Amino acid sequence: MSLQTEARPGKSAGKETYFRPRRLGHANLWVNNLKTSETFYNKVCGFTVEFWEPDLVATFLGTGHTPHDIGMIEVTGGKARYGRDGLLQIPEGVGATKGLGHIAFEVANEKELVEAYFKAKKAGAIANEMSVDHQIAHSIYTFDPDGNCTEFYCDTVKDWRKVIHGEMSLITGNWTPGETELFTDGRWDPDPEVRLVKEAPVHPRRVTHVVFKPKDMGKMVDYYTGLGGLAVVHEAKDRSIVCLRGSVPAYRYTVALVQCAGDEKPGYHATAFELASPAEVDAAEKRCKAGGIAIERSVDHASKRAFFLLDPDGLRTEYYARKTPDFADLSKEPAKDRAYLI
Repeated sequence: MSLQTEARPGKSAGKETYFRPRRLGHANLWVNNLKTSETFYNKVCGFTVEFWEPDLVATFLGTGHTPHDIGMIEVTGGKARYGRDGLLQIPEGVGATKGLGHIAFEVANEKELVEAYFKAKKAGAIANEMSVDHQIAHSIYTFDPDGNCTEFYCDTVKDWRKVIHGEMSLITGNWTPGETELFTDGRWDPDPEVRLVKEAPVHPRRVTHVVFKPKDMGKMVDYYTGLGGLAVVHEAKDRSIVCLRGSVPAYRYTVALVQCAGDEKPGYHATAFELASPAEVDAAEKRCKAGGIAIERSVDHASKRAFFLLDPDGLRTEYYARKTPDFADLSKEPAKDRAYLI
């Protein structure tokens, strides 16, 4: 399905919506050793190293659908790091330990991004936000009810590889929303150059969604449908699973919220990447096993074929292909398995 074929999510049960993004653009991680993680995601998971910032201690990798599908910054130990022009990019105490850094949602253009921001500010729907210029994107960062950092951004340059590639000095600087005339054209690439790392066992096509186990399902749904502007596309009868999507139907969903089972701890579960077909998932899993790469979990369900990998820090990624466009009824599956099966 073309990425230009869009269905704009409307208000959810009369609720005001704000950012209304197109799709998930990327996920960023805090990692203990940047080079070790970069090698894993490049040589095993099959992401191309697009650019890196030595001063930020960060690397950004992808398939080409966006400037990066997955990024990683080495843990800070709680010390602040600064961007371009003295911007306090990472405040003291942030990124002290491994884990999810943030997830990023792509908004169609600057006008939509900035108008949503001011509308949310006026309504008191956004707080503790930071706005920055990444040279190829304008971004606004804030936090969901569980404390996960969420970025809402618009691309400012369609051919981003001409601006950012290889080793870069500090990329990120200050940006004041609305200080210049707002552009209305979409600067995301509708026909991007997709790159594969042929020698890697896994060949992902794109990032598609993240899975969280929320502390409070209601608050998280309210956040992602309200400020986040995503539409609910699937909800279990007992509301143990809620899936939400942006405006591009080719991305089946963008965020999956799965209720914790028993004594499970809430939090980030996984970032998911789509492969070309169930047969390609089979082949990728076999290549991983042949190369001595441990598979955390293999899934062969009526709805999808998938496997999960744990990176050097124990952070989970999923590689999958759908067998059917329909959402599976997981009510009879053990609660502890549902985050793997959705």
